[in-house]
Amino acid sequence: MANLSNILNSAFSCCLTPFEREDREPVTGFASVAEFAFGRFIVQPSARRLLVDGEPAKLGARAFDVLLALIDRRERLVSKKELLELVWLDVVVEENNLEVQVSVLRKLLGSEVIATIPGRGYRFTQPLDGAPGGAPAASPPPAAAAAALCPPVQALPTVFGREDDLGASHALVLAHQVVTVVGASGIGKSTLARALAHRVRDLFGDGVCLVELASVSDASLVATSVGTALQLKLGTQSPIGVIAQALGARRMLVVLDNCEHLLRAVAELVQALRPAAPGVHWLATSQEPLRLVDEQVFRLGALALPAEEALDAARRAGAVALFEARTRAADPRFALNEDNAGAAIDICRRLDGIALAIELAAARVPLLGLEGLRSRLGERLRVLNSGPRLALARHQTLRAALEWSYGLLTPHQQAVFRRLGVFAGSFALDAAQQVASDEAIDAWAVLDELGALVDKSLVVAEPDTLGEPRYRMLETMRQYALDRLDAEGDGDAARTRHVDVYVALAEQAKGELFGAQQDQWLIRLDLEHENMLAAHGWCQRLPGGGDRDMRLVTALGRYWSRRSLLSLGYRMISEASNRPGAEGG
Repeated sequence: MANLSNILNSAFSCCLTPFEREDREPVTGFASVAEFAFGRFIVQPSARRLLVDGEPAKLGARAFDVLLALIDRRERLVSKKELLELVWLDVVVEENNLEVQVSVLRKLLGSEVIATIPGRGYRFTQPLDGAPGGAPAASPPPAAAAAALCPPVQALPTVFGREDDLGASHALVLAHQVVTVVGASGIGKSTLARALAHRVRDLFGDGVCLVELASVSDASLVATSVGTALQLKLGTQSPIGVIAQALGARRMLVVLDNCEHLLRAVAELVQALRPAAPGVHWLATSQEPLRLVDEQVFRLGALALPAEEALDAARRAGAVALFEARTRAADPRFALNEDNAGAAIDICRRLDGIALAIELAAARVPLLGLEGLRSRLGERLRVLNSGPRLALARHQTLRAALEWSYGLLTPHQQAVFRRLGVFAGSFALDAAQQVASDEAIDAWAVLDELGALVDKSLVVAEPDTLGEPRYRMLETMRQYALDRLDAEGDGDAARTRHVDVYVALAEQAKGELFGAQQDQWLIRLDLEHENMLAAHGWCQRLPGGGDRDMRLVTALGRYWSRRSLLSLGYRMISEASNRPGAEGG
């Protein structure tokens, strides 16, 4: 019976709250304190009660213990692991149990009372009345060590293929007060910013502070997030005022990572703090610029791809080096060699050198093999869906990364983005205006929306040999745009407009290829070659597309001849003549 009694007592003890356990240290030292307050809340530890505006609040035992543990350790960040051990001693629970209790507390107390430090833990942010030791200061004293404001930036994995980018951005950060690293989702902006922070931290007397904004969904909490990352006690004062006072005469770098969904709030914060803290430099990462006066924009491109197939050249290219390293991490037996280098290079090229896509692809090699992965890249949005478990949610899959970017667009920007997916290779502005416009979005509105998509790194602008800008989508972006286009039911209409644009262009070129401007027209058709092929392909999907197709391919006859592409021309004419509607061609 004694053994049974011991077992029952042990089992029952697991169900008790920390203040009911006598065999462990309590989660706080407040058990003997009558009460203390913050804002309109009063905490009574001994009675295990929370009052809101003088009235008892309904709060579960676990949530109450979490609150007390955070208040008792309010001078520092409390990790999730520590909170789990304090509140659920000897009980194995999932981490989301803690997240549920924190969510309950935030709904009751307000979201600003408990700050989340992404990937690290939580911190209580309010000053207390009546707590042991008195209320904490609103900001660190001027003599506080720089480290108090600057928790160390976490160690980084090896950065591949970014030495030139690091050198250029290094110079910008030292010379200018505000620098924004801009690039497409998954291109490697955060990796570059963290590597740069490590490189320059000893050049700023008061160090470097990283502010992770990816998980901040409320623009009103941007200043609070910055203050929390700086380890400031914000209290009930204006966060911007507290931050300005704390930064004052300091010389440091503040890294604001993942700003694209909070652009206005981030821009306003930085603009407000610059006069008060002239020695502080700001490095932001975003899919588009902050648009501040004197802001320096560093547009980050894709990782370098090898210009040749040789193994040594492949390994020197950042894209292939990253692919090899991540594949070896997933499968230590993998070795890049002369036999498989061509497949690895092709995979990296087809993924446009996008770091996130390459990492997700490497994780699939143990399951699919190199050739299996290569053959399935036409369905990359389905295949590349197994990212690191601890990565940001939007970096878990390639589709999630693209959906994040797409979700930040206005409805008209989304429509233009989708319709631009019908272009293959690069395209001209006038073609984009004709294909992407409709009754709701006129050609001039397309111009504005295209500019916004370039700013947001979803479309690339580049000069052409005729001196006019051309635009293109990375193939991964294009596949996503086409998926969304068909899902919205707008696919056939956009493809028809695309075909009509290139039929008209081919027919215009037919007459010009005999005149004084024929060399320029040959160059123009060279630039549009992929779109001509795409228009030919779209005709197979369109009702009665054979008529348009015959007009297209016959108008290009002299071009095929001048460019020694007669076999391609014959094949396209043969295909067009067998399509429904071709009888009228």
